[in-house]
Amino acid sequence: MRRLLVVDFANIAHRAYFAGKGRNQTAPDGRPVFLVATFLRMVLARIREEQVTHVALAFESTTGSRRRDIDPAYKPRKTEEPDDLAPQMRDANVAAGRMGWARYRCEGWEADDAMAVIADAAVAAGFDEVLLFTADQDLLGAASDRVTVLRPMSGGIVDRYGPADVETRSPFRVPPALVADVKALIGDSSDGYTGVQGIGPASGPALISKFGSLAALYENIDWVGPQTVRKKLVAGREDAFRCHDLATLRRDAPLSPAFDPDAGPVGAHDPDRLASWLTAMGLPEILRTLR
Repeated sequence: MRRLLVVDFANIAHRAYFAGKGRNQTAPDGRPVFLVATFLRMVLARIREEQVTHVALAFESTTGSRRRDIDPAYKPRKTEEPDDLAPQMRDANVAAGRMGWARYRCEGWEADDAMAVIADAAVAAGFDEVLLFTADQDLLGAASDRVTVLRPMSGGIVDRYGPADVETRSPFRVPPALVADVKALIGDSSDGYTGVQGIGPASGPALISKFGSLAALYENIDWVGPQTVRKKLVAGREDAFRCHDLATLRRDAPLSPAFDPDAGPVGAHDPDRLASWLTAMGLPEILRTLR
C-alpha cells in the first residue's frame, strides 16, 4: 500500500509553535527549538499511525496570492508575529529536508491549492490513499474515496474526514464538491470575506443542498423562500460569486517542482547527516523515535 501524507507546512508549524511554547526547549547554542520538536513529533506520529510510505510538504507561495487580485481584503495581513516564530519555521523547513520529505508550492497561489494539486496527482499516479494533514477547512473540499483530510484538534486528537464525514458532520454539510458553494454564501472570517449578508451557517448549507449548487440556486432564485431570504440573495449575488471564486481550490495551479511519485519516501534520509543535525539542535529524543 502506498500512502502519501501531505502536510500543510505553515498551518501545522503554527499549531506546533503554540502547542510547544510551554516547553521552552532550546538547542545547545541557545536558540529555541520547541516548534521544530513539536512539528516533527506531530508529523512522525501521523507517519507511524497511518503507516505512511511517502511524505510531501506544501508551502505558501513566495509571490503572494492571486486571490488578492479578486479581493484586496482577502486574508488580511496578520499582526506582528512573535520574534521566535520565523526562525523556528526556517529550522523546521531544514528538518524536513534532512528527513528527505518532498517539498512543493504553487507560486501565485496558496498551500491549500498545492495540497489539492498534489492529491490529484498522487491519485493519478496510483497512490492507494492520500492524507491531507491540515486544520484548514478549505481542504474538506478535496476529500474523496482515496483522499482523507486529517484535522489536528486540541489535546493531540486528529479528526478524520472522508467524503461522508464532510457531508454529515462538517460545518458545510454538503458533499466535498460543494464546499466552496456553501462558503460563497456563509463566508470565511479567517480569510476575510463575508459571503452573502444575512445568510448564515444554518441556511447556507440548506440552500446549497436543496438547489444543488450556487449556480443552480441563482438560476432558480424565484423559487427561493421565504421572501426575506430571496431578497438577501438577490442583493448579495455579486458577493456570492466573488466569494465562490475565493473559496474554490485551484486544482489547475502550476506545482513547483512537478509532482514526483517517488519523492519523499519514509526512511530514505541519510542517518548520519540527520543524526548530526538533530544532535546539534538538541533534539536527541526525535532521533530515538526514528530507530
